Amino acid sequence: MEPSDLSVFKRLTARMRWLTARQAVLAQNVANADTPGYKTRDILPPKFSRTVKMMEAAPSTAAQSSGHVRLVSRSAAEGTQEIREGQDVSLSGNSVDLELELKKASDAALEYQTISHLYRKQMEMLRMATQSNGS
Repeated sequence: MEPSDLSVFKRLTARMRWLTARQAVLAQNVANADTPGYKTRDILPPKFSRTVKMMEAAPSTAAQSSGHVRLVSRSAAEGTQEIREGQDVSLSGNSVDLELELKKASDAALEYQTISHLYRKQMEMLRMATQSNGS
């Protein structure tokens, strides 16, 4: 069994992928701060209830032999973008609030750093648990 098969690593990796995608969208918002008519975008965070519903609706994926195909479900929120409503819009029709976008980008970077630290610590714990005791 590979470490990437463990659910904790799958969840941490999925969150890091989501944060990476969100950073790209937030950077695009900042880059278009002066583009007339540009509407800010964001990626919806994965919701626990949506994940549970997907898992309940998924068919049984237990492989009976090595030749069977194992299904892998995607997160429901992956790649979903929405235009944020209710923000101030300039005369040019642009709704980018640089301060807000930079704060969100900073928050996402901090969360990514935290998640990668958790991933590293989980790997260290797994290595310690699997090391053979030399004594």
